[in-house]
Amino acid sequence: MRELALYLAGLSAFFVGLTLEGCKDPCVIGSEGCDCTAGGACDPGLTCLSSLCVNAGPNPDENSSADETTGTATNTTSTSPETGDGDSGDGDGDGDGTKLDTLDNDTADDGPCVDTGCKKVDMLFAMDGSLSMAEEINALKSGQAFLSITSTLENINCGGIDYRIGVTGDNDNGWVTPNGWADPNPWFDSEAYTAAEISVHFQNAATQVGNSGGAPLGCEHVLSSAVTLLGNDTSGFLRDDALLVLVLMSDVDDYGWYDQFGGNDCGLGCQVSGQPVATLQDTLIALKAGDPAGVSAIVIAGDPMMDAGSNGCGQPQSCGGQVQAFHAERLYEFAMLQEGMNGYNRDICEGPSAVPDAVETALADNIDLACQEFQPEG
Repeated sequence: MRELALYLAGLSAFFVGLTLEGCKDPCVIGSEGCDCTAGGACDPGLTCLSSLCVNAGPNPDENSSADETTGTATNTTSTSPETGDGDSGDGDGDGDGTKLDTLDNDTADDGPCVDTGCKKVDMLFAMDGSLSMAEEINALKSGQAFLSITSTLENINCGGIDYRIGVTGDNDNGWVTPNGWADPNPWFDSEAYTAAEISVHFQNAATQVGNSGGAPLGCEHVLSSAVTLLGNDTSGFLRDDALLVLVLMSDVDDYGWYDQFGGNDCGLGCQVSGQPVATLQDTLIALKAGDPAGVSAIVIAGDPMMDAGSNGCGQPQSCGGQVQAFHAERLYEFAMLQEGMNGYNRDICEGPSAVPDAVETALADNIDLACQEFQPEG
């Protein structure tokens, strides 16, 4: 019955729109009675039906304890993780379905805050420590940029997120910590440190990534390195009731095929190939008690769909100008395997300054929704 009611509401809005079209100002895409965005989203409180945004009213199937005074239906329809947030990465969230406000109820202006899902996040940054990645790492660890990231993280899913942040490299480096780190935990806990302190600790740890033993030429593997770390970890970093967020940043692939011997024209390469991406994903899901919704990824790497030709060794490039990056097919595949909105891709070819924005945008859009959808046992 709800589906029929929504359909009739959509038809009604459509015919009203036709009648008034000649005597009103042009419709603002996403507003009530106007066209949905290209990704099928509308302003908060509206639902996309028959390509129009309508107020469909509350969902009668929701838990009866939900606030029935708001009259708001929330659309969390996911888009393909292949395109990140579903809106060409511009960060406005218009391709993710209705964007839920990340502030608490007292300060939200754009709609109600739905206080469900996770309240804890375990976030691991796995970064390629090659010299070619120095500018991207510097942009990410910049104090103000990282403070903005932690602020966004704290405020997802109604705010008050308890989070942990860890750092590792691209060559099974284990936990990478600041010089002289005395805390028994090799990661940074929001229950122990302020956001400003965590920002400083991250900056110092990220600086060590390039000094902690980089991978041999062509053997960079941020994904495999992160999975190995988490699979063997005894520090207690992973919590059953926390959403796991992997941030994978590299200008090459995880054991890229073009970096293997025989995969290029220069006789260069790595003699090690990684496990299938699906196997790596299964390992992480097992660590989250078999729940794929508990695993999410933010991938910042070369887009395999971007063709910038090949370098002198015949290795396919996503970009080859001031920023050079190669097709990261395995990393993009990993993001695509994530449940619902848990996967986010961003092309590293956008430049170093886009790196912190990519993390922040993913948190505000995809990870926010992933956290709301993740329902830890107990």
